[in-house]
Amino acid sequence: MAKFVRNPLKDWSELDTTPSNSNASDSSLPDPAYSREMLKEMIERRQRNDFVRRREFDMLRKLRQREAAAHAFDATATPSSFNINSTSEKSEGRALTLKKIDEIEEQMSQQWWKGRGPNGETLVKSPPDAGAETLAPADTDALLEPPSRPVPAPVAPAAVATASPSGTHMASRLAQDGALEEAVIRFAHGDDVGAEAILLQALASEGASGTDETHAATAERDDARWRALFDLYRATGDAAKFAAARMRYAQRMRRMGPDWVALDELARSVKAVAASEEGDSAPAEGAADWAAPAKLARDGLVALTRALSQAGSVWTLDWRALGGIGADAAAPLRVLFAHWADSPVKLRFIGAAQLLAVLAEAAPNNERGIDDVWWQLHMAALRLMHLPDDFELVALNYCITYEVSPPSWQDPRGEYSAVAAPVSTPSRMGSVWSLLSVGESESFPSAGSGFAALAGDLRGESPSNLQRLDADLRGGTAPVISCAALLRMDLAAAGSLLGWVRERDAKGERVQFVDAHRLIATLFGLVGIADHATVAVRKN
Repeated sequence: MAKFVRNPLKDWSELDTTPSNSNASDSSLPDPAYSREMLKEMIERRQRNDFVRRREFDMLRKLRQREAAAHAFDATATPSSFNINSTSEKSEGRALTLKKIDEIEEQMSQQWWKGRGPNGETLVKSPPDAGAETLAPADTDALLEPPSRPVPAPVAPAAVATASPSGTHMASRLAQDGALEEAVIRFAHGDDVGAEAILLQALASEGASGTDETHAATAERDDARWRALFDLYRATGDAAKFAAARMRYAQRMRRMGPDWVALDELARSVKAVAASEEGDSAPAEGAADWAAPAKLARDGLVALTRALSQAGSVWTLDWRALGGIGADAAAPLRVLFAHWADSPVKLRFIGAAQLLAVLAEAAPNNERGIDDVWWQLHMAALRLMHLPDDFELVALNYCITYEVSPPSWQDPRGEYSAVAAPVSTPSRMGSVWSLLSVGESESFPSAGSGFAALAGDLRGESPSNLQRLDADLRGGTAPVISCAALLRMDLAAAGSLLGWVRERDAKGERVQFVDAHRLIATLFGLVGIADHATVAVRKN
């Protein structure tokens, strides 16, 4: 009996037998008795762990039952003001402890069923991700049919934010239509089918509200969705779906829908008129081949070299909008000025005084802590502009500041001339505005406001579009940008436009975007452009 107790896994006939000679002679093989002992210890350890785990779970359940009984008893009694803080702290500690216990128990229970199906079979493939859904092409007629009975609208995230006492500002940020925002993002990425399916599904699930206030809010939300769907069909040029949606809109909303506007044709007309007028007026007005931005950085120099590579034999550079030069652009710009001075090029500068003023401010006298590259850039610009007297004066100040020998003057090989700023004529502004307004805007921009336009499909970060806006809006105190011919803008283009709008807003010039369709206006609100500019939606 003692042998059986010590060896519960062995057969009784094997207790009196000795190991075979073959196993005893071969020392390289493991001892069977030793292996059985290891297996026995593993099984006993597993049994002890299971026993301890079951005992711990029993204790935890008893503790939870006692806590529930204690809470039920405490609920009948009124807590005093003396121990209210300690009671709340203890209740919070108990809640955290119970939460941890539930997590551990759930994790331990799931370990036995991990990777198993409902009948115990092993799952080969994991279920698909619920968030990675693909919208199929939507059936317009089926989704636009009136529902047989009202379907309650889903609860928006704004309802949760409004319920919080400290979520007033967050509620104003989230008080948007989630379906419309998702459709706008898909439209910006070029997914026209997905954007249409989301809007149609949202319109098909609209239902009646209980009170007059909620009914008015629901009607306003549904009208915004309808008009966003109309603008989607306008931007994609789908007149047939626009007509069908207009009939459904009249049946559902009990009023006539908007009129059809071919935005793609309007965008092509605006681009053609702008290109023809710029080509006709450039030689007469001396239009610049490149206009400096407010902050010239390294990417601005890349845009400069690209613009000059497409220019003619005479290069015209406009420096009037320059307000500063980035530290990363100082050394490359000095090398570029020196290269132009040593090359037989023909340069014309508009606003050269502004360039020299920025360079003089960047290199103050008697301040040795300033990097000497700014002085070298200033002297390179003076040499390029054929100003030997000013060059000698700056070189002398450079010698005094850094106590080094000043550079000597060398005659440049290139040609340079200063050009007066071209006088802006209202011909281009008037013709483009009359083409874009299409009865939407109230009146022509005032004399003190600058006018520009965005047209077509804008994708990616294009500094040329922002430089064109700077050139068109130069001199105006109230910039107005028409978006009547703007079909689409992706997130990269919207991000670059956001940076441009922030710079304008920081200078006190609040930009006005007018005649934007609903998808563009909602995108401006999502990326933050509406926080630094005024966005007006088209009326039709």
